[in-house]
Amino acid sequence: MDVSQIVAQTLGIVAVVLGFISYQVKTDKKLLFVNALTCAVFSVHYYLLGAIPAAVLNGVGVVRNIVYYYKDKSFYKPKLFPVLFAVIMIALGIYSANGLHSVLVVAGLVINTVCLSFKSAQNVRKSVLITCPMVLIYDAIEHSFGGVVYESVAIVSAVIGIVRYRKTQGEYITKTSEI
Repeated sequence: MDVSQIVAQTLGIVAVVLGFISYQVKTDKKLLFVNALTCAVFSVHYYLLGAIPAAVLNGVGVVRNIVYYYKDKSFYKPKLFPVLFAVIMIALGIYSANGLHSVLVVAGLVINTVCLSFKSAQNVRKSVLITCPMVLIYDAIEHSFGGVVYESVAIVSAVIGIVRYRKTQGEYITKTSEI
């Protein structure tokens, strides 16, 4: 393993740590800010690995999260931006594709972009069960250790969240003794 590979894998671990931190913050704005940092670090990580589609799409993810950060401003159009970012990701994903497996990361991140605009946290969690396995397979093919760890933990976390916050008779169950 050469120096760039060591740096790339180290940045992947840094991105994983930032990703975990992002899901522990209290406000949507802080989550989007830390998630933008996560995408930025993952973008450099993927670039160093030669996984250009993932690098480019995570770069778009930085911009997306910054725009979503300002969703309370007058310029933000809730129906326009998810579609706009999805179209940009599809176009850049096709342009930067480096093999058939690139379809996995493009599809996963496009679906994720649309699902992040959902108002229901439970629907976002459910979408993770579709998007993360796609990106996980891509990460394994591209030898992204940080990406594999991140997507694996996201899947487990989503399942826990779905079970923990499932709706029963109009109320959410949140006590672990009831699970």
